[in-house]
Amino acid sequence: MKRITYSALTMLGLLVAQQASAQGITLRGVRADAQVGIDRFYSEGNNDNHIAYGGAIGVDTFVGNFVLGIEGTFLNSRAENVTRDGAGVAFRKSFEEYGGAIRAGIMASPSTLVYAKGGIVSNEQRKFFRADNAAASYYNNYRTRGWVAGGGIEQMLSDRIYVKAEGRYANYRTNSSRITGLLGLGVLFGPSPEPVFIAPPPPPPLPPEPVATQTCPDGSVIMATDICPAPPVYIPPPPEPMPERG
Repeated sequence: MKRITYSALTMLGLLVAQQASAQGITLRGVRADAQVGIDRFYSEGNNDNHIAYGGAIGVDTFVGNFVLGIEGTFLNSRAENVTRDGAGVAFRKSFEEYGGAIRAGIMASPSTLVYAKGGIVSNEQRKFFRADNAAASYYNNYRTRGWVAGGGIEQMLSDRIYVKAEGRYANYRTNSSRITGLLGLGVLFGPSPEPVFIAPPPPPPLPPEPVATQTCPDGSVIMATDICPAPPVYIPPPPEPMPERG
């Protein structure tokens, strides 16, 4: 099941990338994240809470302001329900879960994605029934399949690093289900951002050209293109009066 799921996801991822190139859909990127949280496993009318961890890989594309993508998930939770069941006690335990889902969301801001998801899951389980009559006891290890639905918020911390919070519900065909809340940290391997052209600063202004000047006969300094003022006209003083003869 693991190989089939991841092979299908890989082929679907390549198809999404080809369609994005052909139809002008913008590729948001390939992402991978690690997750940890709380899992509640239900079976036989009982439930058990347990720490869960896992991860996800996926491909996202932009369709306008919407995000559409696919993902493959892994979850490990060893929750176990111990329930009195008729003439004995049932021990139902959950192990690894593998899944594939389609994810769709909207960019609430340039760095915040709000999304919903839905898909299929496969969970390994073990049931041990310890009958009051030991001869009726049995042990069964099997893999059960079902569907999953959920949603979450993904917040970019930088161009590549993001955190997310996700809640999901999985329902299996063997009268069992789970509710899981997860926190994740991941990396988005997207197309390199377009280089931003920064214009060089303008060159410093040239120093003003020296101004040609001239010094006039009267000692004043004026522009070389100007005309010196004419010197004052010298008017001799009137002659002194001759003395009169007596």
